[in-house]
Amino acid sequence: MAQTREISLDIDGRPVTVSIRRETRERSLHTERDLVELHGTVTAVDDATHEWLSECLPDLGDRVLSGRDSAGEWSGRWLISWNSYSVNAGTHTYSLIVREAEDLSLEVLLLDGLELYPYEYREEVVGDGLTLWAKLVGTEDDVLRLRRLVSDRSVFPVVRRGISDTPREMRVGVAEWSHFEDRVKYRMALVDAHLHNSVAGEIVEMEEENNRSALAFYANFVEQLTGLLIEKGLLGEEEVAELRETARAEPGVARHEFWRVPDVDVL
Repeated sequence: MAQTREISLDIDGRPVTVSIRRETRERSLHTERDLVELHGTVTAVDDATHEWLSECLPDLGDRVLSGRDSAGEWSGRWLISWNSYSVNAGTHTYSLIVREAEDLSLEVLLLDGLELYPYEYREEVVGDGLTLWAKLVGTEDDVLRLRRLVSDRSVFPVVRRGISDTPREMRVGVAEWSHFEDRVKYRMALVDAHLHNSVAGEIVEMEEENNRSALAFYANFVEQLTGLLIEKGLLGEEEVAELRETARAEPGVARHEFWRVPDVDVL
């Protein structure tokens, strides 16, 4: 890879040749691999090619492109970011940064030996560490069991098989859940232990929002139920007053309920 002077990228079936000026490497926080980063240029001398490049390059986003070296051999999967553009004597030059793409396909999440199989999973780089978000399907008992597990320990060894077999010391939170047919869907947040303080604000904010939503629901539900029971003559005003006093003295909707949302998949 270090000897590559040109790389041809396939964009919608059309080859685009990038002339490489500089190559660097950067350690991935996801896989701990040294990833190649190429700095190069693409030139266009005709207006049609220039117009096509000016339209397609900004829209590539996180699309992964297949590449071939100057000998026509496959050279990997790449991500492009458009750095700058210039024109001189009718030659249009695009400066690009071409980064080696990673495969972050998770096979199984191992939480201290416990196997978890998320149906949706993503990783985010935060500072010099990672935050993981996973959505899973299970039973409500599964969720409660996980809550008890993480409440007893502050840090767990976590392996992301398929991405990296190196255990990471992470703090684990069992977040929102919702009913799904005869089961439940739930979301977990895992944060590198040394990043806990820097990302705690986001998790606390998420919990506070869930608390507000849950409290609003239960307050409205109780008021509606109380009114219905009084209307049917099943509950008297004095009994309601006594219940309110008891509730003030012994507050407590189960913490687990604070994390219930209508649908985890909208998060």
